[in-house]
Formats: sequence, C-alpha cells, structure tokens
Amino acid sequence: MTITETESPESVLIYVYDPMCSWCYGFRPTWKALKSQLPEGLPVVSLLGGLADDSDVSMPEDMVKYLRRTWSQIESTCGVPFNHAYWDQTPPPPRTTFISCRAVIAAERLAGRGETFAERIQDAYYTEAQSVWDFNTLCDLAEAFGFQRSSFADALMSDDVRAVHNEQRQLAERLQVEGYPSVLLIHQGQAYPIPVRHQGADVMLSDIADLLAESQA
Repeated sequence: MTITETESPESVLIYVYDPMCSWCYGFRPTWKALKSQLPEGLPVVSLLGGLADDSDVSMPEDMVKYLRRTWSQIESTCGVPFNHAYWDQTPPPPRTTFISCRAVIAAERLAGRGETFAERIQDAYYTEAQSVWDFNTLCDLAEAFGFQRSSFADALMSDDVRAVHNEQRQLAERLQVEGYPSVLLIHQGQAYPIPVRHQGADVMLSDIADLLAESQA
C-alpha cells in the first residue's frame, strides 16, 4: 500500500494497539525488546486502534467464556500473568475499550507519557482486575500516576482527544490494519506489514532489517 502521510522521514515503524487488547498485553515484552534493538535513527510511532466502541451494556456470557479462554492461551503462549478474578464480577463487564485508548492519548498530550500510562492501564486491568473501562477508575489511576485529576479528566472527556483517537483509527484503517497488535514498516511511501511473533523480537528485527536492505538495494 502506498502512503503519502509518512513520506518524511523516509522510514517509520508503526505500532497499532489497544491497551485493553489482551494479545497486545501479551506482546508487550516482545515489543519492548524489539524497540531496544531497532536500527539507530528509525522513528517509532504508536497508534491507538480500538476493539470496541463506548458501551455500558454487559457483554454476553459466550463472550465472557471466549475471553477467559483467550487469557489462558495468552498466559501460556506469552508468559505474562493474568488475574482471572476479573471475570467473577456480576453482572459481566461491558465490551468497551475506546475510553482506555483515549486515556493513553490524554496522558501523551498532557505530559508525553502515553506509553507508560498504557502499561499502567494494562497492569491494572490484567493483573489487578480493575475496571479500566470506567471513567473514575481511569482518573484514579491517572492521579496515582502523578497527573492532576481535574486536568486528566478534562482531557479524557475532551472533543480534542476524541478527535485524535478517531484520526489514529482512520489511519490504521488506511494502513489496512485488521487486528491488534500490528507492526508496519513504512519506507519510501510503502507500507510493509511485519508479522507479529510473540517472544520473537529477534526474528521481527531481522524482518525489518531485510526490508530496509532490500529497499536500499
């Protein structure tokens, strides 16, 4: 796919994720390892996608069972911990993730701390069984993280942050991202999907290096 928005700089690595995507949480150690080994000078841009729009409707029981199984699979595949007590709540939680994506954008815009706050959201959700789809829970996390509560709350509710999230999701769609996590190398206006390999940072790094080398040949 040809991209015009990312022609400068010549090469960019794009990561598309959702903090409430369990496979993104499982990929986190691999992503951090990959970033630490990237070629010097290769910029990295993170985009917030979104698995589920705003909702306060409890998810159906078959979705709860599916996600329970998914968490167990990721725990085994990726070696990351989960607090399965999250699924013991009655009624079941809603299937909604957009607000957590907007929380990451708010943290980035307020203090350039989007990535670290995304990790805090993941830890609160997956290991502490907190309801990170809840506005007050996210504000509690932000306040404990060091943000002024009112400033964070205002940002999280703002049309500006919502617009940024919409723009990022639309860009992900133009990049033909079909799932999370997704990694793409943009080089010379062309988008190259990098296969996501859990616990396979070295292989992904090799894929990126090969594409850069081919495009320079």
